[in-house]
Amino acid sequence: MNGIQGPAQIQLVPLSEFGLGQVAVVRNKAIDAMVSDAMAKLKLQRHELVVRDIRAADDFGDYTYEDYGEVAGAAANVYETMTTGTMGDQRWIGIFGVKDNSDDRVVSALKFNVGGGDRAIWQLQALNDEDGRVGFSPGVIIIPQNAPYTISRYILQADVGVQIVLKGIVVEPRGRVLSP
Repeated sequence: MNGIQGPAQIQLVPLSEFGLGQVAVVRNKAIDAMVSDAMAKLKLQRHELVVRDIRAADDFGDYTYEDYGEVAGAAANVYETMTTGTMGDQRWIGIFGVKDNSDDRVVSALKFNVGGGDRAIWQLQALNDEDGRVGFSPGVIIIPQNAPYTISRYILQADVGVQIVLKGIVVEPRGRVLSP
């Protein structure tokens, strides 16, 4: 191409609209991009890194347990912070999907702010019950090491149970959490 890039593919697509194997392609592209960045920044070889699932309490710190279940805040029709902080040193998180495990449709959107700028707003209302309210993005939202981040959810009903599970991966040096 002549230096012109195409549009960023950050929309949320219901699982039923993905063809066989397309979710694996999205995940594998995310892994490749994050591992390449980690190798370059940390001066490590591929075998010195671990790719693992996100652990809510350990990786985001706003959760008491390894469970995304919470109670929505006291206000409705507002964005409320789901998790916020600064990504740990030598850790990258890539988010490429979501599952709404809430009993009711309490959350209509997720907003991802990384490094001080909004990277994506995913509309959850397009997710259907037949798919288990699961959606994936053709592009990954990467939170690199030492970057500030805030993930917010748009709440439709206050004071009710919410469980929004983020689908993604973590890349970090071997031995930080796992030493396979």
